[in-house]
Amino acid sequence: MHLLEALNPVAQQRGELNVQTINERPTTLDGKTVGLVWSGTHGGDWALNRVGEMLTERFDNIDIKFYIAGGYPVPPTILAQAGEECDVVVGATGD
Repeated sequence: MHLLEALNPVAQQRGELNVQTINERPTTLDGKTVGLVWSGTHGGDWALNRVGEMLTERFDNIDIKFYIAGGYPVPPTILAQAGEECDVVVGATGD
């Protein structure tokens, strides 16, 4: 007699592993520090660099910090660091 093992083909979504609560949005980014978190995927750095340029043009005395996560999903340590060092965090992937 043979044993047949049935497996559930539904995998946990990778995004569910790093679900974070969303804080209230600030009324302005003037004088704020904005963290740009890049997962390392192709093109995401271009998008984030452009976001940084546009924010610098629009808001006064803004500081931009760029974080390279080195993979997807972004490691919790990188998110925690960005959250501690920045007032606002923007994340992006590419492809």
